[in-house]
Amino acid sequence: MEDLNNLHSADGSFLGFLYQIERALIWLSSSSVDAIVGVEVEDDITVQLVEGSSIKKIYEQAKHSQTSRIPYSNQSEDLWKTLHIWIEAVTSGKVDADNAMFSFLTNKKIPKNRLILELDKSKSSDKAGMNKVIDSLLATAAKLPKSLKVYAESVMNCPRETLIKIVDKIVVMDADYNHNSGALKKTLKSNLSLADDLPFDYIYRSLFGYVAEDLIEKWRNREAGLIKVSSFNQQYNQLVADYKKKSFYEKTVDSLPVSDQDIEKNQGRNYVEQLHMIGCDEEEVIEAIHDFIRAATERSRIALDGEISQRKFELYFEDLLGYWKSISKPKFKFASEPDHVKVGYEVYHTCIVYKGKLNSYEPEQGYTYRGSYHYLSDQIRLGWHPKWATLKKTK
Repeated sequence: MEDLNNLHSADGSFLGFLYQIERALIWLSSSSVDAIVGVEVEDDITVQLVEGSSIKKIYEQAKHSQTSRIPYSNQSEDLWKTLHIWIEAVTSGKVDADNAMFSFLTNKKIPKNRLILELDKSKSSDKAGMNKVIDSLLATAAKLPKSLKVYAESVMNCPRETLIKIVDKIVVMDADYNHNSGALKKTLKSNLSLADDLPFDYIYRSLFGYVAEDLIEKWRNREAGLIKVSSFNQQYNQLVADYKKKSFYEKTVDSLPVSDQDIEKNQGRNYVEQLHMIGCDEEEVIEAIHDFIRAATERSRIALDGEISQRKFELYFEDLLGYWKSISKPKFKFASEPDHVKVGYEVYHTCIVYKGKLNSYEPEQGYTYRGSYHYLSDQIRLGWHPKWATLKKTK
């Protein structure tokens, strides 16, 4: 189990925490309204399902590792100690293997020839394949060094039927899993029956934040990390309701492609020249051009659809200008000539993370607020370099 007081003490612990949130989201979105999902209660993840008058529990236990080496080699302590812990939990009756998931988690890529991947692929439905893997597991245990004797004996003394049940529920989540959350999001979207016209990424981030904050607050108050599905559903329904109240909807980045021709046409514009004045590299300039074009495209569409008036857009620009002034004035006033580029670059990156409020709502797409800053820069209504006004005089 993780020490809850040291969740952020190491990358490995934080990785495990994020994994637990992901798994909690899956269970919260797929369980009945009477269910309760616990994180770091009896096990890493505990799902209490209420079925009529009976209560059924599902356990998930994760062993997460982040070290300078690739963990879970065939003769490593982390592999055999973890198997020992799981065997103890099952044979003592603490965990019902039929309602469990045993996961190895690491941010490293596990080599294909490792025993742990054979355990991951083995399923009880393939009796011959499962028996072959169990034989390989026992043979490897028998050859372990004396330092791992206690763990080896735990595996070798475990009834074969129990070993099969445990191995059947083993899942390996390595670098491929950690860097590709597409499958998780697809499952969550399906569980929520989320309509295509609703912003999935926004809802996903909001629900992830809700679960994480709720758990951290409970742990801080020394309470059990339990979340009711009914509370989760209420949060989700509120998110959907709040979003539907909005008077505008921004398209996703992938639905607003930017062509090479568009990029070329923008290279000589004022906002690009302003970025060059503060030393932005080519990648930053290209990103800015993408944001500028997408924001302009969406402003035109939203205005044509009548979702937001031009006056509301002007109020939004005033909001961004106000923030820019609060950041730039004190920095520009006392900036010496040699520091102008550095100061301008800092002001730029401080400002473009400020979302502002468009018609009382924060934009959800980054291109909306970043692109709006570039629009104001293109109109020379603001500048990033302390001497930006000289550009305005030449226009």
